[in-house]
Amino acid sequence: MKNLILVLAKYSGLFWLSGLLTRNELRILAYHGTWFLDGHYGNHLFMSPEKFGARMAWLAGSKYRVIPLEEGVEGLGNGGFPPNAVVITIDDGWYGTYQHMVPRLAEHGLPATLYAYSGAIESQRPLYHILVPALIALTAVKSLELELDGPHQFDLTDPANKAEAVEQISAALAQASDENARTLCRTLARKLGFDGDTILDSRQFSFMTFEELAATEQDGLDIQLHTHTHHLDVRTPETVASEVTINREKLAPYVHSNLQHFCYPSGVHSEAMYGYLQESGVRSATLVDTGLVRPESPPFALKRLLDGEQVSQLEFEAELSGFLELLRRAKSRLQGSAGDGR
Repeated sequence: MKNLILVLAKYSGLFWLSGLLTRNELRILAYHGTWFLDGHYGNHLFMSPEKFGARMAWLAGSKYRVIPLEEGVEGLGNGGFPPNAVVITIDDGWYGTYQHMVPRLAEHGLPATLYAYSGAIESQRPLYHILVPALIALTAVKSLELELDGPHQFDLTDPANKAEAVEQISAALAQASDENARTLCRTLARKLGFDGDTILDSRQFSFMTFEELAATEQDGLDIQLHTHTHHLDVRTPETVASEVTINREKLAPYVHSNLQHFCYPSGVHSEAMYGYLQESGVRSATLVDTGLVRPESPPFALKRLLDGEQVSQLEFEAELSGFLELLRRAKSRLQGSAGDGR
């Protein structure tokens, strides 16, 4: 039904009308990494290289003008960007971004910003808390025996039990030394029907190095801030300042970007953080909340459009046109009126 509605909206001219009505609002696209192993895991976290390449090719040939984040942020204050302008942002710094996304962006001459999670870049440890749920989601194995702090038997037929397995195994890997973690990972992969060496050597779950990060900037990527630990707590908003400071110190020796734009890790934020960001020399901050950015939007709460593997081309166009955003706003107004008893 949703697809039918979008088809009718597109070919009846509602996408065009929506674009006209929202032409002065900024579209900030959000991506993460790419999935280049067999199968697929993650929707908004990992996109296939082929789909990302097709998306960028479509954008490059579309009516939408892709502009740098800096130009978009400046334009919000003075209307200085073209109608229906688009900004491309990529979170974290996955190796797949370096391997697949940056070449496609360069191929089409599209500017983009990478919010770099410096802790993972520095440690070069695979993100086991992503690796474990991915393997468990993709395996055909129904039961798992694994030695952690003792022998454990996990039932992988039930979602709740799968979640428990992910939690316990991820915790064990987080506490293990690098060598022991890699050994446990290989064992886990083998018992789930995968080749652990292939998975680890592929760098599917690893980040680019600082040297690779510097190379992406030379290829045209704008490098910006994403904390050092990828952790914030709304109960302690002041910690955002130290996270920005360390993040900037780690990145500065390798890049020439101004390091004045920020992305909240996992979207965790509060208004209490805004003052600390401003004092730290940050000029904008993006969320994972879905929406277009109006000229009056707070600079430290910029919404984005999360693209993903399961987002169809039609849905993508519906978001960029502003059609889905206008529907969300209409729904919000109706709910507000109902709540007021009107």
